[in-house]
Amino acid sequence: MNGEHKEDVSPVASLKFIFERHVANLDNWAINTKVLIVFHRGLQNIKVNRKIYKELKEKENLLHPYAPKAKGDVKYDVKMIADVSRLYSNYIKLYTQVANKTDILSKGMQKISEEVRSLRTS
Repeated sequence: MNGEHKEDVSPVASLKFIFERHVANLDNWAINTKVLIVFHRGLQNIKVNRKIYKELKEKENLLHPYAPKAKGDVKYDVKMIADVSRLYSNYIKLYTQVANKTDILSKGMQKISEEVRSLRTS
């Protein structure tokens, strides 16, 4: 999202492509986890997070965790991966909710102390 081709492909366009890949591969734990990591890294990147967190919030219903194909007797590893994926997708959803309500998550560490001092307590 912030690579050397950012002039050719906007962060929102790349986000759309990543969502398509995510939805098409819900039964693949590796791709599911990698996509959630890409979303998380994009939200942590100061240069692109303001461009993508609103889009992520609008499409949070597409942030599904890993869904294994087998429904019967599922092994412990598969249950663990599904649980971690569920927690990670919930974390991304919560992160986008907070980012949409306040811009504290889109500030650099150098500017945080100034911002925190000026906050009103309620």
